[in-house]
Amino acid sequence: MIRAIAQWIELATAGAFRVGENMFVGYLPLETLGVAVPRRCVVLLENVPADVDGQLPDYADKYIQIWNRAGDFWAARADAYALYELLHGATGITLPPVDSGEPVRLALVVDARGQPAPIAQPDSRGDFIFSANYVFRIESP
Repeated sequence: MIRAIAQWIELATAGAFRVGENMFVGYLPLETLGVAVPRRCVVLLENVPADVDGQLPDYADKYIQIWNRAGDFWAARADAYALYELLHGATGITLPPVDSGEPVRLALVVDARGQPAPIAQPDSRGDFIFSANYVFRIESP
């Protein structure tokens, strides 16, 4: 499901964030396609398991953490808030299947758990990182 969320973000931002180029899913690699990962990038993480409702077997609250990293404080902040504006309060998002046989899912609503905040200013490499947590309230249509 996290890969479908990343694919939707890529489409919704008209490619400003591209999976495998400057947006990474699940972890931050050291390099991609033999090239170092750019300093300015986005990482989608699954650090909390989804909540499910036993009464609704096709429903889940999927928690996603998004890191925005850049060599400049204001660039990292701008990227974090661009995604915050895109995601917080969004409704009716159709998440495309990534693998064959995977169902289409619908994010009924996306809620930010708070506004993006700096978590490294800067880190040991001199990069600035902002983080925000989101819950995608998802069902299979």
